[in-house]
Amino acid sequence: MRAAWFAAALVCALVSPAAGAPCDSTDACLKVLAAAQASTQSIDARFVQTKHLSLLDEPIVSTGRFRFRRPDHVRLDVETPHPSTILIAGRSVTIPGLPATEQRAVAESPMAAMFTELGAVFAGNLDHAPAHFTIVARGEGDAIEVTLTPTAADFQRLFRTIALRFAGPDTMVTSMRLDDALGDRLEVELRDVKRNVELPDALFAQP
Repeated sequence: MRAAWFAAALVCALVSPAAGAPCDSTDACLKVLAAAQASTQSIDARFVQTKHLSLLDEPIVSTGRFRFRRPDHVRLDVETPHPSTILIAGRSVTIPGLPATEQRAVAESPMAAMFTELGAVFAGNLDHAPAHFTIVARGEGDAIEVTLTPTAADFQRLFRTIALRFAGPDTMVTSMRLDDALGDRLEVELRDVKRNVELPDALFAQP
């Protein structure tokens, strides 16, 4: 379940900007992203999640579907190897089938607050750093790499960095990476990304 949580959040290490990069500073890159995503109302994508654990020789791979609807609705459907669904609306977090006591623990966790603040990232509203993070953005080729580093102790106990890569004609999120506080790594590749598709209310309805 912890791996599924990290999948809804998220990438690639930052490197020096290459020639022809779309921006050359954090402020410039965030403005490019904000302009590119200003009209984004929804995102629908397939994902492949790869979890690298220091205690295991082989990575754990899962697949599923990620959907986001502005301003703060997220639905994550993990399809393989263990089906599960995570619904987020603002600070409300629901995992259907999870006992009530565990639901409360999830809703009160720092991870729930993180997803709320990262809603701005998925929507491209990056004109300022989300609370509890520092943000660095750089151009790399025709893509933009964004790295979030937690400044709050609760978040620092969970992860070290979250990085996102925006690319393609619409400058959409294409991959994500999370390095956690235990030295493990989660990589998520988004595929078949579609923007501004109709996502009905029923998809995000709390059971």
